Formats: sequence, C-alpha cells, structure tokens
Amino acid sequence: MRYGFGVWLCLASAAAASDRCPEPYRAGQLGHWANGAVFYQVFVRSFQDSDGDGVGDFNGLTSRLDYLNDGDPATSSDLGVDALWLLPITSSPSYHGYDTVDYDAVEPDYGTDADFDRFLAEAHERGIKVVMDLMLNHASAQHPWFLAANRSPEDRYHDWFVWADEDPGWVQPWGGSLTWHKSPTLDRYYYGLFWGGMPDLNFENPEVRAEMIAVARRWLARGVDGFRLDAARHIIEAGDEAKAGGSPETHAWWREFSAAVREDYPNALLIGENWTTADQVAEYFGDAPFTELDMSFNFDLAGALVGAVRDDTPGLIETTLCEVAALYPPHALDATFLTNHDMIRVMTQLRGDPTRARLAAGLLMTLPGVPFIYYGEEVGLPNGPGDEDPEKRTPMPWGDEDGFTTGTPWIINRKATTDASVARQQADPGSLWHHYRDLIALRRSQPALGRGGYAPVDLAGDGADNAIAWLRTRGSSRLLVAANFAPRPLVNVEVRAPAGDGPPVTLLGSVRAELTEDGAVLLPLIGPRELVVLDLDCGCAVP
Repeated sequence: MRYGFGVWLCLASAAAASDRCPEPYRAGQLGHWANGAVFYQVFVRSFQDSDGDGVGDFNGLTSRLDYLNDGDPATSSDLGVDALWLLPITSSPSYHGYDTVDYDAVEPDYGTDADFDRFLAEAHERGIKVVMDLMLNHASAQHPWFLAANRSPEDRYHDWFVWADEDPGWVQPWGGSLTWHKSPTLDRYYYGLFWGGMPDLNFENPEVRAEMIAVARRWLARGVDGFRLDAARHIIEAGDEAKAGGSPETHAWWREFSAAVREDYPNALLIGENWTTADQVAEYFGDAPFTELDMSFNFDLAGALVGAVRDDTPGLIETTLCEVAALYPPHALDATFLTNHDMIRVMTQLRGDPTRARLAAGLLMTLPGVPFIYYGEEVGLPNGPGDEDPEKRTPMPWGDEDGFTTGTPWIINRKATTDASVARQQADPGSLWHHYRDLIALRRSQPALGRGGYAPVDLAGDGADNAIAWLRTRGSSRLLVAANFAPRPLVNVEVRAPAGDGPPVTLLGSVRAELTEDGAVLLPLIGPRELVVLDLDCGCAVP
C-alpha cells in the first residue's frame, strides 16, 4: 500500500540523512548540569515589582519563582524551567544595566544584597540554577575607574582602558557608529565599541585581567552558577583584521579566565555571547571541555527558526543544524533560542499569529541544543509600539489582581493584549502557555529530546517543501518529530519504519498513527502548522 506523501525512516533513511548531514549531532558535555536543562531569560526590571515603584526587583522575582518552577514535579501550575539567566543586576546608571559602575554591588533599584541572596537561596531550594550577565568587555563611563583614568595619563587606572592620541576612525563591525571617543578631560581618545558611555577595558593589562577573574570568583563564591559573558568575542581588538572580534588574544584570555574560574568552581557554566556565524562560534569552545567556553548562543539557528515559521520556508533549519554538527567540537553545548533582549520579540516577528508561535515553540523544544526562553514568550508578549531597545523589554503581563506593579510601570507596552496575560492563558488549557509547559514537560520526560542525537529525515511528495522531519535518539529511545509549516493539513503521511508490537505512540499533537499492511506507519493527518512527536519504538540503528 502506498500513499501520496511519504517519510522513509530507519535503515534506509538513516543512510540518506547521513548523506545530507555527514557528521552526527552530538549532545555536548553529557555530564554537565546545563545539558538537558531549559533556561528562562529574565529582565529583573520588567518581571515583578514588589514595592510599587514601577520597577521590578529581587523580591518580586522571588515571589514569582513558583511560576517558573515550584520544585514539585507533581504540580502543573509552573512552567518547569531548570535555570535562569538574569540580565545585568550590578549597579548601573542605565535601565539596561550593561554599563556597570560597580562589579560587586547589586543594582539599588532591584533591592539589597540581602534581597539578592534570599532570591538565590530560594531559587536553589527549588532546583533552579542561576546564571548572571557579566560584562567584562566594558564598564560604565561613570565607573570610578574610568573617572580616575580621565584625570591624568599617569593615573593607575588610565591604562585600565584603551587609549589613542588620535582617532583611528574605526567603525562598529556591524556598520554602526564610530568606536573611538574624545576624553571629556584629556587630549586623547578612548575605545568604546558599543558607545561612548561604555569604555572598553584593556585586557592587555595584567591588573585588569586579574581583577575580572576576581570579580567572577566573588560572584561564584556568593552562589551563582555561571555567567552569560557579554560581547565575548570583543575582549581584545588586535589589528585591522580583528576589529570585528575574535582575535587570538581574545581566545587566550578566555582560556586564562576559564582555567582560573574552574580552579575552585569546576561546575561553573560559561556562556558566550558570540553574535556571529557558526564557523567563528565554534572557535570559542576550546580544544577540550573547560578549556574555553562551555556554551555559545546559536544566532544562525534563531534566525532560521523564526524565519522558517514566519515565511513557511523551513529549509534553513536542517542546513544550520548540520553545519553546527560539522563545525562544533564534541564537547560543545549549543544554546538555542528564538529571540532575546536585543531582538524584535518573536510574537511581533510572527505578526501576532498564535498558531505560528506554537510551531516556533515546538521547534525550539524538540530540536537539539539547550533552549532559552525569553520572558513573556510563553504567553506571546509582543514588542512595544516601536522597535527601540526598551520596547523589547516591557513588563511581564501577569494580568492577575497583583499584576506587575501597584504603581506606574517604568515603561508601558501599549501593544500588549489581554490575551497575552499569564492569568488568562493559565486558565485556558489550549493556550500558548500550556503549550510551552507541555513541551518542557515532554522534553524532561524524554531523554532523546533533552540530550539525544539528531538526524534529518527525507520527505517526498506534494507539500514536502513545506515540511521537515527528524529523528531524536538516545539509547533505546527513538522519537520522530514532524513539522508542517503550511497553512493547510498534510494528509496520509507514510513512515516506512518498524513500529514494534503496535503503532507508534503520539507524545505531542493530534495525529493518531496507524499501521499499513506492509508494516509502514501511516499518519492520517498533520494539521496546519502543527508539530507532532511520535515514539517509534524502533529497534534499528540510527545515529
């Protein structure tokens, strides 16, 4: 028996997949606590205000920990995430916090040291790891070090920053603004890659390197579980070729930093923000585990995922994953995501379409890598009215009687809708929030999704250009994931694979698989923009 649209699996398709994706996808450091985790990215300023001043704070975040993970696997009112990434929490004159004035002090708007320590203890009590943003590349122009550096070239702190007697005229590598800025007091220019308010530190100075290592060790001693390392590839710009980042000197620094940090904190997670192509990202993992960075964000895949769902063109997803498999070393941990604080929110990119948002979430949670959810994505929080930076970081739409604040929010998102509120979506079993929770629970229950290998599967027949399928495998577990990107259903999808004693079990989606007379598996219907997960119970050898 044949059907018009076929998916061929097991031995035959394993060979085909191998031709298209010659290097098997590896799950990285299997013993690392981050492998298999689901991360949640939090902007403290916009998550929960506890004192009515319109600004989120540590006490507010603590009060919402049970929403993220209450520590009890038997409950269903929490998302079930395993780890948090906190956007900058150190003292800063800006709303975003990337220009710190004190590497050791928490932002006063967010609370006290005691408030942060209590939050950290409460998170750990629930089994939630906490990773914080660490901005080593640059400080604030209001930092005491930089103020001292501008008093005199003879000041101790002058050489803690990068100076030139004349403006070299460098432009930001992404085609933005000039990167050298006139000192307010000296006849010299200082280097500030991102803007004049964030002067770059001079990592060719041994004192700077020692202090930054000490900063990291002090936070680890306090109990944080690792760092997201901002602008990781821009630490040392060395020569014309390195203006875009990635100099050999930068890699040498990360090897030094990693070794020093891990002397007493071997489990610390080091995540690099390396906003570049996969071939350059691959260089930051080092030649063995723990020699450089553990994990880097996969910006190529993020663009491929959102673009595929937005435009109904899934082709780049497989290409990107196969490239990662070929380029990354075996110990690499791949940080996957849809959007983050620097990007237009995914619901806005998807034009407010909840069906597309569900598909995007399904892809993130069933493809390989360690997924990161940007706060609010789970309820479809859109951008604010514009595309400026603050509009990407507006308050969490709790929508309950407590809400984000009892006062006036520091910024108001007039694009947010009632439908995007946590309260409304938690009350609706068919909501995007429940979809995210179900996906996280499925990922936790299936080792093949959390730590398994990946192999693409051939599709044939009408509509194949609008669909992709792949295998996730670990040990004896064999899962098939199929995603329909078209606004119409796919009918009679045939899977040529032994299915054990009965049809495959549907783990996610509405499809109910049947067995054909010749032993194939028939999927009668995959709905419009639907993603399905099937337990194949397949005994064949699949990479």
